Amino acid sequence: MNPGEVITHHSSKEERDYLLEYQSIDINSIQKVDILGVQVDNVSVDEAVAKIAHWVDNKEDFRHVLFIDPPRLMKLRSGKILHRITDKASMILAEGAGLNWATQGKLKARVPVIALLMDLVRLAELKNYTIFMLGAQESVIERVFFNLTRHFPKLRIVGRHAGHMNRQRELMVKEAIRKTSPDIILFAQDFPEQEIWIENNTGFFGKSVVIGVSGAFDTLSGKEKKAPDSFQLKGYTWLWRIIARPYRIFRMFRILQFVFMVLITRIKNKRQNK
Repeated sequence: MNPGEVITHHSSKEERDYLLEYQSIDINSIQKVDILGVQVDNVSVDEAVAKIAHWVDNKEDFRHVLFIDPPRLMKLRSGKILHRITDKASMILAEGAGLNWATQGKLKARVPVIALLMDLVRLAELKNYTIFMLGAQESVIERVFFNLTRHFPKLRIVGRHAGHMNRQRELMVKEAIRKTSPDIILFAQDFPEQEIWIENNTGFFGKSVVIGVSGAFDTLSGKEKKAPDSFQLKGYTWLWRIIARPYRIFRMFRILQFVFMVLITRIKNKRQNK
């Protein structure tokens, strides 16, 4: 496989004045939508990138960007132990199509991880942001590094480490993050281990923006085949993952639970509004 095949360019986007467009976005007007007790940022991909750029430029504090879909939401919803993570997250982005259904069409758009990453990488090259990549297997992260630096030669990736860490390696990674003080940290692990690790190590991130990207490195490296366009456009990437990896069928039960919970909530709200 050609290492560059998984990185795509869109000429219409390359011709845009990215800096001007992001600067013109009013991030203060961004609102949130409640989904089963989780406050999801109601943003487009451009608005999400603009908000991240604002954090990087101002460096006020550590920031955590969390992506959710229906199965993850069932573990993060109000009343669950992991709900604390949503309270601490700086921005929560709706990746799964079912979330828009849950809000009855109130969300502006889905924010796919890959779409946000590619726009953010393009902006990082323009604004000289530094990026630290953490997670996945060694071969995967090296291929992602190769792909990104090949397509974005001025991109500053100041560190990269695989995600399978023993105690000694973990200390080394934390020290590397401390020394490089990256603007953006892309962290790829399974959910919810990824989010728990971020929560437990905020003291090492300085004022970085940490983005949990889960399996995005596998896709960008070419290890995991991308979902067909028909699945991506309709927001059914999760279904493609189940088809590609049948052992993940247990996610279907969480999705059914999600649908049931949303319907119950709607019924309760209707009764309260009468």
